[in-house]
Amino acid sequence: MKTSIVQVISAAFILLWVYTAGSKLADFQSYKQEMSLQVFSPDFAAVLLYAIPFLEILCATLLLIKKTNKLGLVLSLLLMLVFTGYILLIISGYFPKTPCSCGGVIKAMGWKAHLVFNIFFLSASILSLFMTLKPEVRDKD
Repeated sequence: MKTSIVQVISAAFILLWVYTAGSKLADFQSYKQEMSLQVFSPDFAAVLLYAIPFLEILCATLLLIKKTNKLGLVLSLLLMLVFTGYILLIISGYFPKTPCSCGGVIKAMGWKAHLVFNIFFLSASILSLFMTLKPEVRDKD
C-alpha cells in the first residue's frame, strides 16, 4: 500500500513537471516575455528562464528512475517550497507586479487557487518522503 501511494504521488509529479516544462518550452517566446516582467533582476530572470524548465524536467526524470526516486521527491519538495513561497509573497502584496510565468492551464488559475494547488502538491511530497524515509515497522515475534 505504502509503495502504491508513493508511486501515485511520483506519477502525479512526473505529469506536473513534464506538463509545466513542456508548456513553457512549447511557447518559449511567451514564457521568455513573462519572465522578463518578473520582479527579479534581468540577469537572475535570464538564469531562471532556463533553470526552471531544466529543473522540472530533471525532477520528472529522477522520479521515473527507481534508484533516484527519493532524490526526485526531495527536489520536487524544494521546488514546491520555492514556488509556494513566491505565491505567498505575491498574495501578501510584497511584489509591485505579479506576472505568472507558469505553464499551461496552471497559468489561468488565480493566485489563491494556485496556492491551494501548490499546498496540495507540497503536502503530497512531504507525505511521500515521510513514507519512503520511515523505516518499516515489523512484528517482533
